[in-house]
Amino acid sequence: MIIRVILVGSEGVYNLGVIARTCVNFGVEELYLVKPRVEVKEALNYAARAADYLARAVVVDDLEGALQGVDLSISTSDEGFSRGDVLRQAITPDKLQDLLTSRRVSRLGVVFGRESTGLTREEIARTDFLLTIPASPSYPALNVAQAVAIVLWELWKIRGREASNIPPLASREKLDKIVSILGDLTDLAMTPEDKRRRVKTVLRRVVYRSGLSELEARVILYMLMRLKRRLKN
Repeated sequence: MIIRVILVGSEGVYNLGVIARTCVNFGVEELYLVKPRVEVKEALNYAARAADYLARAVVVDDLEGALQGVDLSISTSDEGFSRGDVLRQAITPDKLQDLLTSRRVSRLGVVFGRESTGLTREEIARTDFLLTIPASPSYPALNVAQAVAIVLWELWKIRGREASNIPPLASREKLDKIVSILGDLTDLAMTPEDKRRRVKTVLRRVVYRSGLSELEARVILYMLMRLKRRLKN
């Protein structure tokens, strides 16, 4: 599994340098920077022996570009749960192993937000699911460099234990088709736009988190296509 760390709107040269060093510590292959607010060259002094790695970081204009080519994407936030908020239903790092080893992910994108404000709701919505690191309720917000280190340590442990005796998993393309048809069915079944959007978000996250095998996805896709045709007739 290839890991791509994606930093959105980096604001501090020290944190950027430390994060690059942490990426090298834990064997992260790719570092993407989305509209950094600092000069990358100014962070090189804080990257120690990871300066060359940081210099090769890919700079892009938006999160969509940074997520191109990943099979599964995770956003991170200290606001992991809010009752009734479909975007704030996060998993914790200890759940990553079950999720990733069951899916056989080829390229994983992990998205971290700005030091000051984190990720926007729109940015979180672009990812497949949300991850939060449990901490004291009185001050749950970690420094972004600390959060990166914790998540990458968990992923470092997982990468050595990827399952090899499981059935082939559904491709991203097939999961996208399932999500698309579920969206069409939602449009057919519901009228209020805000409720449709909410339901689509929940269904999308459930599908991408499901770990469906190729066979299971084919069966579900077949059933959904037949259901869609029947509802439209």
